[in-house]
Amino acid sequence: MLKPPSDMPMYGNIEKSPLDFSEVDTRLPMLVYMSREKRPGYDHNKKAGAMNALVRASAIMSNGPFILNLDCDHYVYNSKAFREGMCFMMDRGGDRLCYVQFPQRFEGIDPSDRYANHNTVFFDINMRALDGLQGPVYVGTGCLFRRIALYGFDPPRSKDHSPGFCGCCLPRGRKASASNANPEETMALRMGDFDGDSMNLATFPKKFGNSSFLIDSIPVAEFQGRPLADHPSVKNGRPPGALTIPREILDASIVAEAISVVSCWYEEKTEWGTRVGWIYGSVTEDVVTGYRMHNRGWKSVYCVTQRDAFRGTAPINLTDRLHQVLRWATGSVEIFFSRNNALFASSKMKVYAPLDFLFLSLTKVDSPKI
Repeated sequence: MLKPPSDMPMYGNIEKSPLDFSEVDTRLPMLVYMSREKRPGYDHNKKAGAMNALVRASAIMSNGPFILNLDCDHYVYNSKAFREGMCFMMDRGGDRLCYVQFPQRFEGIDPSDRYANHNTVFFDINMRALDGLQGPVYVGTGCLFRRIALYGFDPPRSKDHSPGFCGCCLPRGRKASASNANPEETMALRMGDFDGDSMNLATFPKKFGNSSFLIDSIPVAEFQGRPLADHPSVKNGRPPGALTIPREILDASIVAEAISVVSCWYEEKTEWGTRVGWIYGSVTEDVVTGYRMHNRGWKSVYCVTQRDAFRGTAPINLTDRLHQVLRWATGSVEIFFSRNNALFASSKMKVYAPLDFLFLSLTKVDSPKI
């Protein structure tokens, strides 16, 4: 493999002693600006629909195993945050992590923080505490996702489950066997009761759509996201040197396929927005999407870097701040009165993990902001 570029400056005379870059990777990363199709009569589903379109297009063009979600009013403040997030994913046992959530940090806030934009209690206390359970909630930005988790698959080695939040009231077994499990819920690549389970490719068109490019990219993304099998304790790892194969050059057919999967009609009669990708039907689609992943047995991690990973702009007046808090409160109440209520959590969630989602909903019911 090519060596990464060095931080040390190099000087030399171009004519007498030209610099040798033969062993240095000087290639620029791929940058694609995407604009999805919107037509009257088709619900574009706002941010959730845009993110799902981006997931499909990126799967065809680059197919990276990890996806960073960053809102338009945020920017990268620490480039090393990408590596720190991927280290969690690629570590031993990291193949069960669905996302790595970074705290939200803002600039341009007055010293007294009169509108409580920093959300100190939530980001510095609550989220750190949740990291000791099944992981923090997804807050909508500053989050590094595992692509396979967004596709709605189960995590590997998920055969042992806890009784669940309602285990003391409703009869539930300690273990869920494959014969009693719902096939729609336990569908996975090799992710079932055993790591050697093969893929059920026949059901992929109904789940992901009729794009053969997209379907073929799914097992590749899953393999690339596996941890390196450099130790006997690593389960479901990939052998060293398996990712050194060069990628095919993008041609007109691949670009045309990427345009096709972002069309307004592609999601018809598929599971996009219901079981795959960002979930539709809620004002706070971010919380619902993270809850669905935890409900399948995935874990998440809260990563607080020494230097802020990302920074954004906060509301500068009371009106904008109240509208923001109102949207959050409305979404929490919607979740409480929907099928995504934590009271109906599956047995794949840890015992105390649903309490967090239930707390987020109940604290907004009597909130004076709504």
